[in-house]
Amino acid sequence: MSKTKVSVVKVAQPEGNASFMGGKYVRIEEDVRKIEAAVAEAVELAIGSLDTIIKEGDTVLIKPNLAFQAPPESHAVVDPRTIEAVVSYVKKNSKAGKVVVGDNPSLGMHVGRAKPAFKDSKMEEAAKLGGADEVIYFDEHDVVAVEIEGAKLFKHATVFKPFMDADVVINLPKMKVHLAGTVTLGLKNWNGIIPNCHPNDQQQGAHRIELGQKMADMYRIRHADLTIVDSVIGMEGQGPHAGSPIEMNLMIAGTDTVAVDSVACSIMGFEPMEIPAIRCAGTEGQGEIDLAKIDVVGNSIESVMKHFKRPGGDPIGMYAGLTCVMQQTCPGCFVNVRGALDSFALSGIDMNKFLEKSGEVVVIAGGVPDFDPQICVDKNVFICGDCWELFPSVDKVKEGAALAKSVTYYPGCAPVYIFAQLNADLQKLAAGK
Repeated sequence: MSKTKVSVVKVAQPEGNASFMGGKYVRIEEDVRKIEAAVAEAVELAIGSLDTIIKEGDTVLIKPNLAFQAPPESHAVVDPRTIEAVVSYVKKNSKAGKVVVGDNPSLGMHVGRAKPAFKDSKMEEAAKLGGADEVIYFDEHDVVAVEIEGAKLFKHATVFKPFMDADVVINLPKMKVHLAGTVTLGLKNWNGIIPNCHPNDQQQGAHRIELGQKMADMYRIRHADLTIVDSVIGMEGQGPHAGSPIEMNLMIAGTDTVAVDSVACSIMGFEPMEIPAIRCAGTEGQGEIDLAKIDVVGNSIESVMKHFKRPGGDPIGMYAGLTCVMQQTCPGCFVNVRGALDSFALSGIDMNKFLEKSGEVVVIAGGVPDFDPQICVDKNVFICGDCWELFPSVDKVKEGAALAKSVTYYPGCAPVYIFAQLNADLQKLAAGK
């Protein structure tokens, strides 16, 4: 039996990378052509021709990672140059009847709807420059109910109809690290195919320590026909939103998303088995996780590997004056609080002035058996999730809330929206609102 193929192709040095990594995105025609040439080589090494997956008249959906309503310079979304290059390549080299680009931000209303997110990320402009027939805002379309056969945890989903209706789906993630998922690549990119209304069990109910299993279950809804990882400029450190750009100048492609993710994470300096989504999908047989059984073509993993800085998900003791009280707390709150505090700290806020003007902050989540209510006296208290009410320490937390200067509650389990909302509420507090 032949090995599954994953291609790793170098992109000729884009002239605009220096400016882009320095904080200003500039589209240069020659850069797009360089990326398109690498896309062509990666696809052709992996599958030979687009004709093997796209038949005459097919509707092809390119599903990028539009994680947030964020500009290209955030490096939290797919590079607009890559969007343009992939669309252009598919339009020129297939018999597709229609090529569309569609997605929905993973935190929905808390970090922007699809239409403004496509605009701000410059993905819509890029898709149109590439010749896309349509840009689809998933959150403006109907959903279909899906029973996920073989799922272990996330068994029922409502899925955006354009995703289900497409004849061919090309998965276009970005190479990034991730606070909750360690990395976010092809498997994690499926988080955008379901609506995101918070609090809501579909989005939150399996977004705790079992996030990897959720993504493996979601991948059963529909496998991608082709996965291309945008690896021109990756993100290391505090991804998926507050990390730092790292230049890679690569395109990685294959039809087996598990295998593609296994190769991509290895290039980032991770073992496939340490990535929850890859581990779950791989051990379930949804794709190949064993690097020895993957035919890596183009460039070897070792020849292009860079060790990405790993994300830190622990918020405790991170920022003076922003005290996190968490003991019996799962990652659903833990890492999302860290993400929110990172966003706040990196927003240009003068922390000393904030604390002097607004007062100290206490963030509480989960069971806190050693909790001293006095810590909340005259503090701004933020209480995350639902489960704190299920622990014996509930009365201590309520007592502390009664002593606080202000109290904000974030219902849900896991309340993943705190990733954005806690930061927004801290910003309001800083502004005296």
